[in-house]
Amino acid sequence: MVNLFTTVVGIFTRLVNACIGLAPWVSFAIWLEIRDLFYLIANRFRPSRPVGSVVPPGHPGHGGIWPKYLPRRRAKRADPRVPDILPRDGRHITYKQLSSSIQHAFNFSPTLADQLTASAKLLDQGRGWIDLHDLNALNVIQHDASITRPDIAFCPDQGYPHPDLVEKFLAHSSNGKSLSLGEIAAFSGKRRAECKRSNGQYSMAGNFLHEFIGSGGGELIYSIFGGNVDDLRVFLTEERFPEGWEPRTREAFGHTVTKAQLISLIIEFNINEAQE
Repeated sequence: MVNLFTTVVGIFTRLVNACIGLAPWVSFAIWLEIRDLFYLIANRFRPSRPVGSVVPPGHPGHGGIWPKYLPRRRAKRADPRVPDILPRDGRHITYKQLSSSIQHAFNFSPTLADQLTASAKLLDQGRGWIDLHDLNALNVIQHDASITRPDIAFCPDQGYPHPDLVEKFLAHSSNGKSLSLGEIAAFSGKRRAECKRSNGQYSMAGNFLHEFIGSGGGELIYSIFGGNVDDLRVFLTEERFPEGWEPRTREAFGHTVTKAQLISLIIEFNINEAQE
């Protein structure tokens, strides 16, 4: 027999536990925004980092010198933002290690590096670390309508990019040299339209959060790489840094969350998903 009292207590307990679980994330988000505002303002008053020294001394990529490229093992991931700046086996990566590596390699602000790393904590399971292949999980970092990979419904192994998709993306450059925000948005819309039609398990329809995260990838392509076609071809297909490459953003305190979100919104609100 169903016990009403037990039901009410169970609902109340679940609500309390949910609030307790959300509290650390809410406090993290508030503190992140406060810190990010400081970096955003401070960037206006500090000189930009000089060309050739965007990546700090003592870190991979300083002066455009990156670790020697070696074909990667299969313990990798669906996101190419961390090639060859972390252990080669991609295992037992701590969040501090991941955040520090992407911060210095891409000239992210500490807040943007922490925000991107926080996504990986959804897969933590209390371990305090992840394996990079964990990032293949759908709608954590990997998402449908990717510019480098077919949807997971058609390609369960998301660990490797598909060069044909990358070339279609790069071909959207009108001058053959760089991709504008409009061109990035146009291809993103084309991919969403294609995937909606062909994928019965398409997960992004009507989901603004995941669509916004997807546009965030385009934002980093535009801001960190300047949309440079040659650099992106190497980075997206081979998942390595081009020789001599350094981030195009040279802010003293790095590329901030606020700036990244603003440009992501510009991309998102210019995407047309009703393409043929």
